[in-house]
Amino acid sequence: MQKQTYYFIILMAGFTLFLLQNSCRKKTNPPQASLTIFPSAGPTNTLFTLDASGSYDDEDDVSELFVRLDWENDGIWDSDWTLEKIHTRQYDEEGSYTVRVGVKDTDEKETIATEILKVTNSHHLVPPNSPFSYNAGINYETWTVGRNSRNIARDLDTISNYFRLIKTYHCAAVGTNEVIIDPTLNTVIQYVLAHEGLNLELALGTNNNMLAAGGYGQPWEAGLMTTKSYTDQWVQMLINAFGSKDNMKKYVRAILIGNEIDANGPPSSNSHFTDYYTMWIPDAFDNLKKSLSDAGLPDIPVSTIIANYPLGDPTTNIVASSSTAYVKAHWSPQWNSGSPFVLFNQYTLDNGRSADYGPVIRYFESVDSILNSNPYVYVGETGYSAEYTESNEASVIGQVFNWLGSQYSVNKRTIPLFVFQAFDRSAKPAGQQKMGIFKENSGNMPQGLKKDIHIPAWVKAKH
Repeated sequence: MQKQTYYFIILMAGFTLFLLQNSCRKKTNPPQASLTIFPSAGPTNTLFTLDASGSYDDEDDVSELFVRLDWENDGIWDSDWTLEKIHTRQYDEEGSYTVRVGVKDTDEKETIATEILKVTNSHHLVPPNSPFSYNAGINYETWTVGRNSRNIARDLDTISNYFRLIKTYHCAAVGTNEVIIDPTLNTVIQYVLAHEGLNLELALGTNNNMLAAGGYGQPWEAGLMTTKSYTDQWVQMLINAFGSKDNMKKYVRAILIGNEIDANGPPSSNSHFTDYYTMWIPDAFDNLKKSLSDAGLPDIPVSTIIANYPLGDPTTNIVASSSTAYVKAHWSPQWNSGSPFVLFNQYTLDNGRSADYGPVIRYFESVDSILNSNPYVYVGETGYSAEYTESNEASVIGQVFNWLGSQYSVNKRTIPLFVFQAFDRSAKPAGQQKMGIFKENSGNMPQGLKKDIHIPAWVKAKH
């Protein structure tokens, strides 16, 4: 009996020691604080969401953790302790803000985390002059690209309810040696002419083979516009399609040679890579400039579109940096009151999956800072694919127009920007198939804007 009592005492002593050890261990483990901010950048009318729900503790459930916030990291807590993990805040002044969050567990142990957000209206990106009468436009792919039953006139009926500035991609027909207008673009042109009261404007993109031909197993060679005899015919082709030079002057606000020219020419490993950016692109630019002037159209500006302008060493993308510099150096004083511009494309992080538009805003501001607003930064493409949910697409498009709206409210002008894309294109690679902002039925009949996407009325108002 005494032996049993002895064993019981030993067992209880061990159990007590176990409890004491675990109690002490709990008191030595502070929580792990986490803070995410969405979006990471936006204008002064942005409602920023601060989320500390990623915080955790080894002993306490996240629902038991207390949170407090310091919105400006000035050492003064702006909120009392609360179990709420998600908070919102709007800032009245532009600038970079460090937000501090304190996370406390039930043992009164506190850990701090900080995150930075940027408040910017980007007023400095608004150019003094623009060839476009409208602040924002839409990219419209005239080729079917999976929309096999689409009707261009019906597409344009829907587009023109929201946008009066349209950017296209193809001018000359492909698959022929004749210099003739692309049939799908011709349909757009005829629509514009037939709807004079809409005051539509066009930014005409050219096929990439104007600069360089080849790829996909074929040898690379100089593009069609590297000879002036071709650009002379090309300009006359457009005049014929529009019916007169006066119509060209009225409706064509810019011609853009190639699309994302730094991503669609010979690779750096190819023997013609240097030829591409030192000869072919400059030659095409100069020839088209001269042909337009010779044809009595010296006021229509020529520029191009860049996919990825380098923010660091310019040699990391020599095609982008050298082509941008060439456009600036050879800009005609008759174009856009002498103010050069180049269009740049950018999408959200994580290969376009992130719904945070803040890094895109910072990107355009960085490019403008590098270029010192000469040439001015215009936005050729930006948007989001509903492949990563329609709600995210609506969120990103909303952030885009929130950003532009902050500029418009003060300047009645914005950075010129083209939303990508008008309609989904099922035949494109994954990640690019559902970038349209308009919905359509199974017969490719437009059905208005997608759910929760809103386009401000000022977009189709002239400035």
